[in-house]
Amino acid sequence: MQIVTVAPVFVRNLLAGASLRGYSPEQILRAQGLSAQILTNPKLRISTLAFADLCHAVTQLLRDEAFGLLAKPQPFGSFKLLAQACLSTETIKESLVAWRNGSNLLDSSVSATTSFHEDGGYLGFSCEMRAGVDSHYILETLLTTAHRLHCWLANEFLPIEGVELAYPEPEFSEEYRLVFYGAPVRFNQPRNAIHFSRSTLELACVRDKSALKALLAKPHIYLLTQPKQSKSVHMRVRLWMENLFREGHSNPQLQQVSEFLGLTPQTLRRQLQKDGYSFQQLKDDIRRDMAIFLINSKDQSVETIAFRLGFSEASTFIRAFRKWTGLTPLAYRRLS
Repeated sequence: MQIVTVAPVFVRNLLAGASLRGYSPEQILRAQGLSAQILTNPKLRISTLAFADLCHAVTQLLRDEAFGLLAKPQPFGSFKLLAQACLSTETIKESLVAWRNGSNLLDSSVSATTSFHEDGGYLGFSCEMRAGVDSHYILETLLTTAHRLHCWLANEFLPIEGVELAYPEPEFSEEYRLVFYGAPVRFNQPRNAIHFSRSTLELACVRDKSALKALLAKPHIYLLTQPKQSKSVHMRVRLWMENLFREGHSNPQLQQVSEFLGLTPQTLRRQLQKDGYSFQQLKDDIRRDMAIFLINSKDQSVETIAFRLGFSEASTFIRAFRKWTGLTPLAYRRLS
C-alpha cells in the first residue's frame, strides 16, 4: 500500500498537537521536504511513505508517541511495550487482551476494552483529548495501529468485520475506505471499536523477537504499509491495478479484473457500487495516487509518466493532474 496517498485533512490533524505546543506546522513540513501548501490546498496529497516520515518527525519533536493529541503524553517506549506484550501470546484473541491490558496500564489518557462472543469480538478505545484538539485522528490511529500490529503478528492480513466510531460522520469519510481497508464504518455508535470474526481471533501469532526488532526500527513506515490484502472488492481491485501500473500495463480494463477476481463484469460493477465506487472512479483514484508517487520520485519525465498511466498525450495527463491537485505536474514536483 505504498502507492496510496494521504489526504491533507490527516496531515492537519496530525500536526494539531504540535501547533498547540507552539511549533509551526509550516516549518515542520518544510523540514520534511513537504510543501506547506498542503495545509491550505484541499487537493494536495502526500505519499504514505512521506506521511510515515512525518509521523516519526512529530513524535521525535514532541517526545510523545500520541503526537501531542492526548491530555497526557504517551511516552517513548509505549508502542514497544505493547508489542512485546503481544509477542508473548499465542493467538490474536490473547494478543488483543494483552494490548488492552497494556494500554490501560500506561498513564496516557487512553482506556481500552475488549468484548468477545461466539462469533467474534472487538477491541475498543476511549481517550481524553488535549484541550484544543477538535479532531478524532488519535482514536483512528489507535484503532489502525492495533489492527496493523496484529496483521504483523499473524503475518497475514486480518479482515475487519466492521468499525464503530462514536462521533458524527465527517465530510472526508470516504477516505476511511482506505484507512480501514474497505471495512464497513458506522458513525454515532456507543464506542470506538474494531471488530474481528471468530476465525480471525483464533489465528496464531507467529512473529519472533528478531522480527520485532525490525518492526521497531521503523514502526510508522512498517505499520502504514503493512497489510497487502483485503476481502473488500474495491481494495482487491486497487491492489491489482497498482501492480499493473508498476509493471507498465497502462490501461486496466473491467473485463481483465473481472477475470482476475473470478466475477462477471456485472457482478463486479454491483459490488463496486456497494462500496461506493464505479470502476472508472476507482481507476482515476489509483491513477491520481500513482501519478503523485511518480512525480515525487523525480526520476521520470512527465511524458513518460503520462504514457505509463494510459494517457494518449502529455497534455491530457497535465489537465487531469491539475484537476486532481490544482497544480501542473511540474509545479507539484517543485513543491518538494
